[in-house]
Amino acid sequence: MITSTQFRTGKLIALLMFLTLALVTSCRKDDFDEPPMNGADPNLSVNMNIDSLKSYYVGNILRIDSNWIIAGVVTADDKSGNFYKTIVLEDNTAGISIRLDLSNYNVDYPIGRRVFVKLKGLYMGDYGDLIQLGGWVDSSGTTPSVEPIPMSLVSDYLIGGEYNLNPQPSSVNISDVASNIQKWQNRFIELDSAEFNIADTGKTFADAIALSYGEYDIKQCVGSSSILLRTSGYCDFATKTLPGGNGKIKGICTVYNGTLQLIIRDENDVDMPNSRCNAVIGQPTRVDISALRNLFQGSTLSITNNYYITGVVISDRNGANLNSKNVFVQDATAGVCVRFAANHTFNVGDSVKIDVAGQSFGEYLGLLQVGTSSPSVPLANSTVLATGKNINPLVVTVADILANMAANDTWEASLFKINNATLSGSTTFAGSVQITDATGVMTLYTSSAAVFAATALPGGTVSVTGILSDYTGTVTAPNTNAQLLLRNAADVQ
Repeated sequence: MITSTQFRTGKLIALLMFLTLALVTSCRKDDFDEPPMNGADPNLSVNMNIDSLKSYYVGNILRIDSNWIIAGVVTADDKSGNFYKTIVLEDNTAGISIRLDLSNYNVDYPIGRRVFVKLKGLYMGDYGDLIQLGGWVDSSGTTPSVEPIPMSLVSDYLIGGEYNLNPQPSSVNISDVASNIQKWQNRFIELDSAEFNIADTGKTFADAIALSYGEYDIKQCVGSSSILLRTSGYCDFATKTLPGGNGKIKGICTVYNGTLQLIIRDENDVDMPNSRCNAVIGQPTRVDISALRNLFQGSTLSITNNYYITGVVISDRNGANLNSKNVFVQDATAGVCVRFAANHTFNVGDSVKIDVAGQSFGEYLGLLQVGTSSPSVPLANSTVLATGKNINPLVVTVADILANMAANDTWEASLFKINNATLSGSTTFAGSVQITDATGVMTLYTSSAAVFAATALPGGTVSVTGILSDYTGTVTAPNTNAQLLLRNAADVQ
């Protein structure tokens, strides 16, 4: 049996040998060689599977003193930054995580490579019930913990084999995982018919500024169980947003003190292009307009949940610059266009409630709207809650608007104001004219049916207030087809 003193002495000797080699090396090759297309497995005999190995762990840290060797395919590495100094292997019996004091280990041990692990001298323990392998034990705290294999010793224990094995996830339900956490922990799994809570859609996977974790519940259309998606603020997809649809999500199943967790490798593990679960339960649910907009994933859908929105009308039907069936509504999070089946009577400043359950939701000439397909939203789905409310336009520049439209279109259908601008390109408001400020140029569009269409364009510097719209662009791809729509002549000062 190797004692902890002998282990630390061996580590020191290995480190001194490494430093000596570094000193006598006259140059360093900075370019990594490309890994072989397939590689070859080492001449090692596997005499233990991962499930049998884990069965030896009964709650106390275990030092492995037998000449056991396991082999598994890498299902998670540190390439995206969501797994930090932890590699996950899986064979045909189970999965296990191994702690490594090594950064960028994905160069040598990428996802899809078979890795052989010499277990003698390693330790097995758990962190919040998640079983892990490591290189030594830290007993300085109140509870001993298994720590990462030292960098200089990683290659002594982990020996790479064949590449490009393309591990496939096990398709499971959350309820199955919840009923047998020991079986599924550290396994690569896939959940079908999965979705995030509607209130979380549109939020980022994690906080890349505060570098803190993002934690969001995932549910499936069948069953009441949930699993927590946990994402590091250091990963390279932290600023990506959670989708609003339904579909598949895959990742590594973990657990922390009884709480099920799913850790994805990168944003490509999430594919939710479908309509959300068709399960209307209890009273209708109010959703923010931003969350409603995030349901759209590129193609027209039916809003299957029992949702309603509330907001303030920002369009002016009396100005006649819009189709008389269309209304723009904005809340504290975003704006949206609603197309009714008949002419509406809403006025600027009306606070309204609109039931959107069962309605179509898609784009018309680039503008995202509820009621895209016939039949459009019945007038009976709307209620005036109050009058005389006010939405103050957000003061921006032309460059600000174009940047948002090019990135994600989240400003579409909201009210904005551009100061210190000039208007040109025509003698009247009718048609497309140019708004120019110190940062750029964009379109101001006025329908020929608008009551102010024949009004002469003012000269000099003006401020322009209007609703941001889109024409032949798309919400789901970068575009700069932005156009501002005046509500009435008073919007130009």
